[in-house]
Amino acid sequence: MGDSWRADFAVRDGKISPVDEGSESSGADFTLAAADRVWEGLCADRPAAGEHSIVYLVRTGVVELSGDSLAYDRSVQIVRALLDAAREASSHAKIGKPLRAVGSYHRVSTSLGTSDIYVERAGSGVPLLTFATAGSDTSQWHGVMTHSDLTDRFELITADLPWHGRSSPSWGEPVGSYQLTPETYTEYIVAICDELGLDRPVLLGVSMGGAAVVHAVATRPGLFAGAVACQAGPSVQARANEHLRGTRVNPALFIPEWTYGLMNPASPEEFKQRVWWGYSSGGFGLYAADIDSYLSWNLDLVEHLLTAESPHIAVLSGAFDTSVPPERSRELASRISNSSFELMPELGHFPHAENPAAFVPYLEAALARVLDSGRGVQG
Repeated sequence: MGDSWRADFAVRDGKISPVDEGSESSGADFTLAAADRVWEGLCADRPAAGEHSIVYLVRTGVVELSGDSLAYDRSVQIVRALLDAAREASSHAKIGKPLRAVGSYHRVSTSLGTSDIYVERAGSGVPLLTFATAGSDTSQWHGVMTHSDLTDRFELITADLPWHGRSSPSWGEPVGSYQLTPETYTEYIVAICDELGLDRPVLLGVSMGGAAVVHAVATRPGLFAGAVACQAGPSVQARANEHLRGTRVNPALFIPEWTYGLMNPASPEEFKQRVWWGYSSGGFGLYAADIDSYLSWNLDLVEHLLTAESPHIAVLSGAFDTSVPPERSRELASRISNSSFELMPELGHFPHAENPAAFVPYLEAALARVLDSGRGVQG
């Protein structure tokens, strides 16, 4: 509903149909209302950052939701699909080079339990140990491997946390027992480095992984050459939601929509769909457990450890990320003595996965800053 118009839709038998203007519409389960300029921004072929996500605009009250809020939560994928369809153009990526990653399993024991951890490696050069977003796995990095030449200069190493991707659950632990903290994440990162025999790799993490690499460099500086932290802030806000592990709304539909709006709508469709599919594929409660851990991240607890002698941390921020907006990432960088910050105007919360070809130039510049700053402290 806009300033002086409304559009009604009915969903029956898996089909979306417009309701005739003269039909009775008072039986609508829910209504979304906003000024015309808001709808125009949402439906633009290339929406501006902050105007691009219906989930964000409803959550912040810019789009007013009335009626049955649960019906909206159950239908958010339909609402988003309608808005996508209203755009006249979409971006597509050509198929990339064949994926050449080599996978292997490694028995790793930490406070998270004993698991057979799945690791993928691609390329050669400076070791770059990477960590995905909450609830995700090594497949998030495949686009970087297939749609850039980064692996000509760096060895890209990815590892799935226990219970994630192709790593096994922790042996003997019941389903639903998985819990992560910044401390146990660092313990896991160190264990992976030990298992793989990595000599002071550069760490690269996104979102929860971005916070994790900051914590790891702060608490174990001698083990790493530095880090690139993407989409991370000094703390985390507004990421809890009852439906992440609830039963009233299908998490396999809700979670990917909860995250889909954090990307730039103009990013290539093929990569956005991969991100959506990845979030629809996780085990029940896994994403929620990671978010619980992520919400416990607070730079205040380790800021005093990050000195001018610490390894360099390069902070990157996608402008379309409404969960960790650029001002939060900029604040993170400003509070770390040996750090740098760069904005990525065309990217969102999943820069490595939603548009890897656009992301890699920012990443390579960040890696140059890390490596140029020296090998960091020893010990």
